[in-house]
Amino acid sequence: MAKRLKSGHILRIPLYHNWGFAYAKYVNVIGVQGNQSYPDLIKIFDYRSLVDEPIDAALLHTYLMQPILLAGRLPTLRHGFWSIVGALPLLPEDDELPDLRVDESTIADRMVIYQQPRPGATLYTKNLELRPQFETSLANVEHLEFLGARGSGLIEISATMSFMLQDGVYPGDFLT
Repeated sequence: MAKRLKSGHILRIPLYHNWGFAYAKYVNVIGVQGNQSYPDLIKIFDYRSLVDEPIDAALLHTYLMQPILLAGRLPTLRHGFWSIVGALPLLPEDDELPDLRVDESTIADRMVIYQQPRPGATLYTKNLELRPQFETSLANVEHLEFLGARGSGLIEISATMSFMLQDGVYPGDFLT
Protein backbone atom coordinates (compact mmCIF):
# COMPACT_ATOMS: atom_id res chain seq x y z
CA MET A 1 0.00 0.00 0.00
CA ALA A 2 1.00 3.64 -0.30
CA LYS A 3 3.81 4.94 1.86
CA ARG A 4 2.77 8.58 1.83
CA LEU A 5 -0.57 9.50 3.36
CA LYS A 6 -2.92 11.41 1.08
CA SER A 7 -6.47 12.67 1.39
CA GLY A 8 -8.93 9.84 0.86
CA HIS A 9 -6.66 7.12 2.21
CA ILE A 10 -8.26 4.61 4.56
CA LEU A 11 -6.42 4.01 7.82
CA ARG A 12 -6.70 0.82 9.87
CA ILE A 13 -6.76 1.68 13.58
CA PRO A 14 -6.35 -1.02 16.24
CA LEU A 15 -8.94 -1.02 19.01
CA TYR A 16 -8.26 -1.85 22.64
CA HIS A 17 -9.27 -5.05 24.50
CA ASN A 18 -9.35 -7.21 21.36
CA TRP A 19 -12.21 -5.22 19.82
CA GLY A 20 -10.58 -5.50 16.39
CA PHE A 21 -9.92 -2.63 14.03
CA ALA A 22 -11.60 0.64 13.16
CA TYR A 23 -11.23 2.38 9.80
CA ALA A 24 -10.94 6.08 9.10
CA LYS A 25 -10.74 8.37 6.09
CA TYR A 26 -7.84 10.81 6.16
CA VAL A 27 -8.31 14.41 5.00
CA ASN A 28 -5.38 16.79 4.56
CA VAL A 29 -7.04 19.96 5.86
CA ILE A 30 -4.47 22.31 4.36
CA GLY A 31 -5.69 21.23 0.93
CA VAL A 32 -9.28 22.13 1.80
CA GLN A 33 -10.23 25.69 0.92
CA GLY A 34 -6.75 26.93 1.81
CA ASN A 35 -7.40 26.30 5.50
CA GLN A 36 -4.29 26.90 7.59
CA SER A 37 -5.35 25.75 11.05
CA TYR A 38 -4.41 22.09 11.54
CA PRO A 39 -3.18 19.75 8.82
CA ASP A 40 -4.61 16.32 9.67
CA LEU A 41 -8.23 15.28 10.12
CA ILE A 42 -9.69 11.78 10.29
CA LYS A 43 -13.26 10.58 10.03
CA ILE A 44 -13.79 7.23 11.75
CA PHE A 45 -16.28 4.98 10.01
CA ASP A 46 -19.06 3.17 11.84
CA TYR A 47 -17.55 -0.18 10.96
CA ARG A 48 -15.05 -2.44 12.66
CA SER A 49 -13.54 -5.77 11.79
CA LEU A 50 -12.38 -8.38 14.26
CA VAL A 51 -9.37 -9.50 12.22
CA ASP A 52 -6.69 -7.82 10.15
CA GLU A 53 -7.92 -8.60 6.64
CA PRO A 54 -8.50 -6.67 3.40
CA ILE A 55 -11.35 -4.20 3.78
CA ASP A 56 -14.32 -3.87 1.45
CA ALA A 57 -14.63 -0.10 0.92
CA ALA A 58 -18.38 -0.53 0.27
CA LEU A 59 -18.79 -1.13 4.02
CA LEU A 60 -17.38 2.32 4.81
CA HIS A 61 -20.17 4.82 4.34
CA THR A 62 -21.35 6.22 7.71
CA TYR A 63 -19.28 7.72 10.49
CA LEU A 64 -19.02 6.67 14.13
CA MET A 65 -18.21 10.06 15.62
CA GLN A 66 -17.32 13.67 14.90
CA PRO A 67 -14.21 14.25 12.75
CA ILE A 68 -11.03 14.31 14.86
CA LEU A 69 -7.84 16.31 14.46
CA LEU A 70 -4.87 13.94 14.41
CA ALA A 71 -1.52 14.65 16.09
CA GLY A 72 1.59 12.57 15.42
CA ARG A 73 0.64 11.21 12.00
CA LEU A 74 4.22 10.52 10.90
CA PRO A 75 5.40 8.40 13.86
CA THR A 76 2.06 6.61 14.06
CA LEU A 77 2.47 5.37 10.49
CA ARG A 78 6.26 4.97 10.51
CA HIS A 79 6.18 2.69 13.57
CA GLY A 80 3.28 0.68 12.16
CA PHE A 81 0.71 1.50 14.84
CA TRP A 82 -1.75 2.39 12.07
CA SER A 83 -1.59 1.39 8.42
CA ILE A 84 -2.90 2.63 5.11
CA VAL A 85 -5.20 -0.08 3.73
CA GLY A 86 -6.99 1.55 0.83
CA ALA A 87 -8.42 4.72 -0.58
CA LEU A 88 -11.81 6.27 -1.17
CA PRO A 89 -12.64 9.19 -3.42
CA LEU A 90 -13.00 12.55 -1.73
CA LEU A 91 -16.61 13.63 -1.60
CA PRO A 92 -17.99 17.18 -1.51
CA GLU A 93 -18.75 16.74 2.21
CA ASP A 94 -15.06 16.08 2.86
CA ASP A 95 -14.51 19.77 2.11
CA GLU A 96 -16.93 20.69 4.91
CA LEU A 97 -14.73 21.23 7.93
CA PRO A 98 -16.15 20.72 11.43
CA ASP A 99 -17.00 23.29 14.05
CA LEU A 100 -14.99 22.76 17.24
CA ARG A 101 -15.44 23.71 20.87
CA VAL A 102 -12.70 25.78 22.54
CA ASP A 103 -11.39 23.94 25.59
CA GLU A 104 -11.96 25.70 28.90
CA SER A 105 -8.27 25.31 29.82
CA THR A 106 -7.37 27.22 26.65
CA ILE A 107 -9.72 29.97 27.75
CA ALA A 108 -8.18 30.01 31.22
CA ASP A 109 -4.65 30.14 29.85
CA ARG A 110 -5.56 32.83 27.29
CA MET A 111 -3.33 31.04 24.80
CA VAL A 112 -5.64 31.12 21.80
CA ILE A 113 -8.35 33.64 22.50
CA TYR A 114 -8.38 37.40 22.81
CA GLN A 115 -11.56 37.68 24.85
CA GLN A 116 -13.07 35.81 27.74
CA PRO A 117 -16.61 34.48 27.26
CA ARG A 118 -19.42 35.82 29.39
CA PRO A 119 -20.12 33.76 32.54
CA GLY A 120 -22.02 30.61 31.58
CA ALA A 121 -20.98 30.83 27.92
CA THR A 122 -18.38 28.90 25.96
CA LEU A 123 -16.56 29.52 22.70
CA TYR A 124 -16.44 27.57 19.45
CA THR A 125 -14.91 27.92 15.99
CA LYS A 126 -16.59 27.44 12.64
CA ASN A 127 -15.11 25.35 9.83
CA LEU A 128 -11.95 24.56 11.79
CA GLU A 129 -10.76 28.16 11.60
CA LEU A 130 -8.82 29.36 14.64
CA ARG A 131 -10.41 32.81 14.44
CA PRO A 132 -12.90 34.29 14.87
CA GLN A 133 -14.36 32.44 17.81
CA PHE A 134 -18.05 32.59 18.60
CA GLU A 135 -19.82 32.60 21.95
CA THR A 136 -22.75 30.33 22.79
CA SER A 137 -24.12 28.21 25.63
CA LEU A 138 -22.40 24.93 26.40
CA ALA A 139 -25.60 23.01 25.60
CA ASN A 140 -25.30 24.12 21.96
CA VAL A 141 -21.75 22.81 21.49
CA GLU A 142 -21.22 20.02 24.03
CA HIS A 143 -21.39 17.43 21.22
CA LEU A 144 -18.44 19.04 19.37
CA GLU A 145 -14.86 17.84 19.54
CA PHE A 146 -12.37 20.18 21.20
CA LEU A 147 -10.12 22.52 19.25
CA GLY A 148 -6.89 20.55 19.47
CA ALA A 149 -5.29 17.52 17.89
CA ARG A 150 -5.34 14.09 19.56
CA GLY A 151 -2.62 11.49 19.54
CA SER A 152 -3.22 8.05 18.08
CA GLY A 153 -3.58 6.38 21.48
CA LEU A 154 -6.39 8.71 22.56
CA ILE A 155 -8.14 8.18 19.25
CA GLU A 156 -7.88 4.40 19.65
CA ILE A 157 -9.40 4.64 23.14
CA SER A 158 -12.20 6.97 21.98
CA ALA A 159 -13.10 4.71 19.06
CA THR A 160 -13.04 1.59 21.24
CA MET A 161 -15.30 3.21 23.82
CA SER A 162 -17.70 4.41 21.13
CA PHE A 163 -18.02 0.91 19.67
CA MET A 164 -18.48 -0.55 23.16
CA LEU A 165 -21.25 1.89 24.01
CA GLN A 166 -22.89 1.26 20.65
CA ASP A 167 -22.91 -2.48 21.47
CA GLY A 168 -24.30 -1.90 24.96
CA VAL A 169 -21.02 -2.66 26.74
CA TYR A 170 -19.93 -0.41 29.62
CA PRO A 171 -16.28 0.67 29.01
CA GLY A 172 -15.69 1.00 32.77
CA ASP A 173 -15.88 -2.79 33.05
CA PHE A 174 -12.53 -2.94 31.26
CA LEU A 175 -10.63 -0.67 33.66
CA THR A 176 -7.73 -2.34 35.39
